[in-house]
Amino acid sequence: MLERIKFFNFSKIFVISLFILMGAVFLWPNISFAQSPDLGINYANNLGLAKADPRVAIVELVRLGITFLGIIAVIYLLYAGYLWMTSAGNEEKIAKAKKTLINAVIGLAVILSSFLIVSFVISRMNDALNGVSAPGAGRGPGSSGIGLGSSGNGIIETHYPTRGQTGVPRNTSIAITFREPMMIYGAGGLIAAGDVINTSNVQIDKRDDFSPPYQANFTATTTDGLTFVFHQLAPYIGSPSESIWYTVALNNTILKANGDKAWPGAGGGYAWDFQVSTIIDVTPPRVKSIIPRPDASEPRNVVIEMNFNEAVDPISASGDTSLGFNNIEVASGTDMVDGVFYISNEYRTVEFLTNDNCGGALNSCGEPVFCLPASSSISVLAKAANTISLAGGILDMASNSLDGNKDGTAQGPQTQSGNPPYNENSPDASTQGDDYIWFFSTTDTIDISAPVITSFSPNSGETDVNYKEFPRATFNKFIMGKSLTKNEPPLGGSIALYASSSSSNNSPSSNGEVYYQLRKENGVSTSTVIIRHADFVENFDYIPEFNSGIKDIYQNCYYPSAGSDGGPVCAPNPGGGFPYCCDGVLSAVSCKP
Repeated sequence: MLERIKFFNFSKIFVISLFILMGAVFLWPNISFAQSPDLGINYANNLGLAKADPRVAIVELVRLGITFLGIIAVIYLLYAGYLWMTSAGNEEKIAKAKKTLINAVIGLAVILSSFLIVSFVISRMNDALNGVSAPGAGRGPGSSGIGLGSSGNGIIETHYPTRGQTGVPRNTSIAITFREPMMIYGAGGLIAAGDVINTSNVQIDKRDDFSPPYQANFTATTTDGLTFVFHQLAPYIGSPSESIWYTVALNNTILKANGDKAWPGAGGGYAWDFQVSTIIDVTPPRVKSIIPRPDASEPRNVVIEMNFNEAVDPISASGDTSLGFNNIEVASGTDMVDGVFYISNEYRTVEFLTNDNCGGALNSCGEPVFCLPASSSISVLAKAANTISLAGGILDMASNSLDGNKDGTAQGPQTQSGNPPYNENSPDASTQGDDYIWFFSTTDTIDISAPVITSFSPNSGETDVNYKEFPRATFNKFIMGKSLTKNEPPLGGSIALYASSSSSNNSPSSNGEVYYQLRKENGVSTSTVIIRHADFVENFDYIPEFNSGIKDIYQNCYYPSAGSDGGPVCAPNPGGGFPYCCDGVLSAVSCKP
């Protein structure tokens, strides 16, 4: 009798737990971790102190406890069988055995149900934390159920907001950069400049309400057919009272400039999600760092670089001077220097290359190098946009004008504020305005020394890597952001991230490619290149690849395998034969799985 009472209470507890868990499951779609306080979770992850989200770990612990109790239930089943087998026909013992058996079966059934429910909750929790919609929620083409990009991401170089980004302001613009020119006009083309996006090509809507007519109202602009910026028309997306997930979906009707489909075959396309916050962004962007530094003297093949504290509108901050772009100006004395301003680094970095190829000079890989005027005083002027018309200068993704003097307010260009440009060589925020200028000088020399990797992580062959850890490599020189491009067929590039698994049924993508974007962070005299990927999948091997497409700020290419200090152990061999260093071993073929 004692055993029956104990097990009955044991079963009753799990019946109650079952209903609690079922309630949690049904309420789950209304729970958003992104809206909850951080509680130090992201900080711990960034420091490497946590291998997974603590909330997931707690539920995993519950599942482990249920597993243990399941073992106890099986023991009770065995005990009931023992009582029956040893009853020797005694009716009282048989009755006791039957009751014990019935309660054990009931308890085991409840435990198994609880186990399945908790497993489902864990799956849903991981999805919520990774920005994956609930089952049945509307999603655009190209989405994957595990937060990784579809194979369609190969033609996409980068976009803003990034995949799974949270805290995006309601008045954000959306930017997409393709890896080759796209058709701008015509049936099946992307979008003609100025058109409202309500076609079947590009769809923007709430993730859980993704059906025509699409809610978001945007206009599209492009100057080169590569980068498209979608500016919002009021009213803005999102809500003033709650954070909402949105989906951007690009369909397979989009064509390349040559008329080919961007995504051949049926069902192709690309989509990603981001979370819109409750705020309207009115904070202007600032210049975070510059190369060359004020008053520096540099070899004439140096690349001019401006780094911003946030993503900026690529159309406002990049372009060809020969085609009329003048939001940023480079001058040698009083003479303007022609060239092209390129944007990179997830729209945070602008770099300038001239049209002068240095009289035929070549870099460390035998490629042309472009130079500024020799032995010259160089000025760089970045203009603030008019705060009313939003024209004539640099804007962030929420259409806030450049805050050149870093006082927290946007006052517009000199023609609007009456203040001269903020001079980084002799700054005075009280008298200088939001146009931004600095000066440096060039020598008559050319730097042709190749960069090398001094450290990287994770280490070769490392196991138990945090699923959110970003592979990275630090170089001994500043790296040119424009050179950091995806190394995916058929267009090539400088950096790749591959995935491989022994299981053919659990692949992040059909060809081993993983969704990622590239970012660099400058130190005092070095750059760290970061592969910002979607969450890794358990039991996969990941292979980051850094190749000779990477160039330093003097346009010199990285020799594959070249390292010093804590860098690759293989010696560079640019003459051929063994150009690859695969986990510390020289190889004549790519390390791609």
